[in-house]
Amino acid sequence: MKLLIIKVIKNLHTLMKFQRILVLVINVNINTFLGKYQIYVFIIVGLIGMCDGGETQAISIVFPILEKEWNVSDSQKSLLGSLIYIGYFIGSLFSGVFADKYGRRSSLILSSGIMFICAIIGAFMPNFISYMIFRIFLVTCVGFIIPVSFSMLAENTPLKSRGIVLVTIGFFYTAGELTVCLLTYIFMPNLVSGNWRAVLCWASAPALLTFLISNFLLLESPRYHLIKGNVVEASQVIKKIFQLNNKEPIVIPITTYQNISLELIKQEKEEQGLQEDLKDKSFLESYFIQFRKLLKNQFIKITLVVWYQWFVNTFVYAGVTFLLPLTLNKLNPGEPQDDDVEDLKVITLSCLGEIPVIFIAMIIVNIRIFGRKNSLFLSYFGVGLVGLLIAIIAKGGYFFASMIFFLKMFISFSFTVSYQFVSELYPTYMRASGLGFASSVGRLGSIIMPWIVVYINDIGTFLSYGIFGIISMVAAIATLLLPFDTYQRELDKVVTKI
Repeated sequence: MKLLIIKVIKNLHTLMKFQRILVLVINVNINTFLGKYQIYVFIIVGLIGMCDGGETQAISIVFPILEKEWNVSDSQKSLLGSLIYIGYFIGSLFSGVFADKYGRRSSLILSSGIMFICAIIGAFMPNFISYMIFRIFLVTCVGFIIPVSFSMLAENTPLKSRGIVLVTIGFFYTAGELTVCLLTYIFMPNLVSGNWRAVLCWASAPALLTFLISNFLLLESPRYHLIKGNVVEASQVIKKIFQLNNKEPIVIPITTYQNISLELIKQEKEEQGLQEDLKDKSFLESYFIQFRKLLKNQFIKITLVVWYQWFVNTFVYAGVTFLLPLTLNKLNPGEPQDDDVEDLKVITLSCLGEIPVIFIAMIIVNIRIFGRKNSLFLSYFGVGLVGLLIAIIAKGGYFFASMIFFLKMFISFSFTVSYQFVSELYPTYMRASGLGFASSVGRLGSIIMPWIVVYINDIGTFLSYGIFGIISMVAAIATLLLPFDTYQRELDKVVTKI
């Protein structure tokens, strides 16, 4: 009896070359990366990235005009800022379990639809309180949809292309930020006047496109169907993918799908010591089941390291963004404020500065000696080194400005690679949950960051940067504790008889 390892990715030409020797591809589901369906999935996840970047940018850009138009107090601004981060946290906290229980496709369609509705209604609210309520619902959906989208993309991308594809999504986040900047140039002559409602409405366009494209073109992940035992549905989806890619479907016996499904379920049982089907569980029961899985057996070390990494990512990234204006103000207390238009130019240039990081990540993560794990180690080490240099020897001027550039570069790099790495770390039955819980723990960093940073900033101008450096150095060391890299690694290891 011949044993064949069931590979996650294999393109159609290779299948034909081996003259119909069946190598079932579950990961992106037996098709070539350049097929139409892969492009559809990539565009959908890219649009979601634009939603994330655009909404984040829109919130900050409309603050000045809302402050003027509605007489928003400092306490109200602080309250909205905290509630927005809490919304991101709550959305991330429940997204993974929902997607692992009800599927990736339904999660994306539901959240993108609610996002669009909240964005449009919120743009026409007559006062700050009602506006705040709808923005909180909106960012909760953003926090919900991001982990699910990366799970869907990882499960629909060939192994050899996965590294580049997952990193490339970072371009869409920046594109979302730049789109809002462009809309601001069009509809607002400066940051305190103009049609801010139009900016918010047009900024919601990616959410509408995500909803429409997902409804008509997105299929459920065959890997998700197989882990749930839905072998007929999995075979139908794979057949549709071949059709969308204008390729002749390969005839695969239903028994083959059944064998693969049984092996995936067996893998979960062996790794977890039990098999708990979420179909018959309530959402709350499913939530705690998935949470326990992340902290059992070989996954406990992975999960704790990943949670700390994401906490550092968010704490440092949000901290640098929040702290920089305060630092510059303390270094130049008598300098007048720049014109609002100039401020918008600075915001735009800061967004453009993140693009080189994505190019670097695209190259490095696919070099064997670096991969995902060592790339993360280098990025955290870079953040740690730069943060400590600022705390020890910075006094302002060009040195401080250049160090801030490198600090943002390294932490943006770690953020970019982290999404890809965690998408590949966990097996299918807990991938979305793993991403969702990691993202929610990361959001905790942004929630507590202002309280810590403001207090430390009163003690010393550059002391907070030293804190960033120390916790990043710890993250670098923790990264080395991860048991494996995911470079050229299958999402699930399955062996079956054919």
